[in-house]
Amino acid sequence: MPRIGWLLATWLVAGLSFGHEGHGHDDKIGGVPLADFRVNELRIPCVEVQNLDPSVDGQFFDVILDRRGNSMNFELKFAEVENPQLCQAIADFAKFHDDDFEDAGDATRILVICERRQSRSKVSVNAENLIAGRYAAQIVSGASVANSALKGTEGDEVEFDFDSDPADIAEGATAIAPDFIQGTVSAKILNEAGETVVAVDSVPCLNK
Repeated sequence: MPRIGWLLATWLVAGLSFGHEGHGHDDKIGGVPLADFRVNELRIPCVEVQNLDPSVDGQFFDVILDRRGNSMNFELKFAEVENPQLCQAIADFAKFHDDDFEDAGDATRILVICERRQSRSKVSVNAENLIAGRYAAQIVSGASVANSALKGTEGDEVEFDFDSDPADIAEGATAIAPDFIQGTVSAKILNEAGETVVAVDSVPCLNK
C-alpha cells in the first residue's frame, strides 16, 4: 500500500489523533486545496475516503500533508472529519459547473442546493443543457412536496428557488414551509407536458 494510504488507514481505522468535526475541534482547513511551499505543506479539504475500511468509507476528511525533503512526495500528518453535507454540496457544485469533468458530456444536468435553519428552509434547483422551452421544478422532502410555476430557459439553463423567507418569496421564490426540509431533498425538472426531464434523489442538506 502507498505510504499515504498506509498512514490514512492507520490513523482513521485505529483512531489515532485525528480531529472530529463538530466535537469541540476548530475547523483548521477550508477553501480550495492549498500547496504552501513556504512551510512545505499541502492542505486539502473534503477528501472522500473509498475502499479503505467500512468504518470510514464514504466519510469526508480535511487533511494536511507534509512535504518530504525537496521531493514532490508528501505524507499525511493530520486528518479531521468534515461536515458531509458541506462536502457533498461542494462536490455536486463542482461536477455541475465543470464542463471538463469526464461524466459531464451533453446530458442534461441538475444541481440541488438546500439549507435548513431553525426557522427557515431554502432550496435552489438548477438545470442545464436543456432544449429551449418552459420547465417547472418539483421538490420533495419527507412527506412535503412543492411545485414551481413554469419558467422559460435562459440559454440552455433554468433555475428555481424555493424559500420560506417572506423577502425571498416576494422576490419570486416559490413558498415552502419553514420546516419543509426533513434531512434530504429530491428534485426533478418537468417539461410543459409534465414529463420528467432530469431528476436527482436524496440530496443531503446543510443544517445551520
